[in-house]
Order: sequence, then C-alpha cells, then structure tokens
Amino acid sequence: MSESNLAERSDGRERLVSGAKVVAQALKTQDVNYMFGIVGIPVTEIALAAQEVGIRYIGMRNEQAACYAASAVGYLTGRPGVCLVVSGPGLIHALGGMANANMNCWLKLVDYIASSLPGQVA
Repeated sequence: MSESNLAERSDGRERLVSGAKVVAQALKTQDVNYMFGIVGIPVTEIALAAQEVGIRYIGMRNEQAACYAASAVGYLTGRPGVCLVVSGPGLIHALGGMANANMNCWLKLVDYIASSLPGQVA
C-alpha cells in the first residue's frame, strides 16, 4: 500500500478505509511521533490507528496535562505536538494548554471528534 493512496489495493481495486486510519496516516506524513490524550468514544479508534502507523500514544490523566505535553513536544522537537481529546468537556479542559502554546507560538494540534454533526443524531 503506497502512502499517497490509502485506498489502493494490490489488485487495483479500491477498498474501504476508516477515517481514523486516514487521520493517523496524515499525522504520520506530517512527521508526528507522539500523541497525548485520554481515549474515549469517539476517539479510541484514532489512538489505535495512530499506534498502528508508528505514532507513540501516551495516555494522560487529564486533557490539560495532555495539551501541555503536546505543546512541550512541539517546542522541543520542532514537530507538531498532538493532543487527542473528546468533544465537550475534553476540549474545554484542553484550553489552558492550547492558550499556553498559542501565546508561545509552539507547534501543536488538538484533535477532537464531535459527537454528532449538524443534521445527525448522536
């Protein structure tokens, strides 16, 4: 499977690829080595897919600590630090680390998955 085409198979036909695997591969392509966070529905699949492509997932006790850790990785390595949180309270708890990284111009990516999309029921 080539990195540029996630849906390519050896027989030339397309295959179904999960969104979690697409996200994980995109992060790996951006040279992400570490991901911090607290797994929960609906982000568990992203954490598992990230580990499958070689990104080290480090579980934290709260989202703010995860975001600070991702910010520190971005600062120390020059590569994006990734914080994976759930929507709602998870994202709110990550705001302190996001504000700190923003004020210091540190590389960081906070990823959250909404529990529902407009027009859909969670």
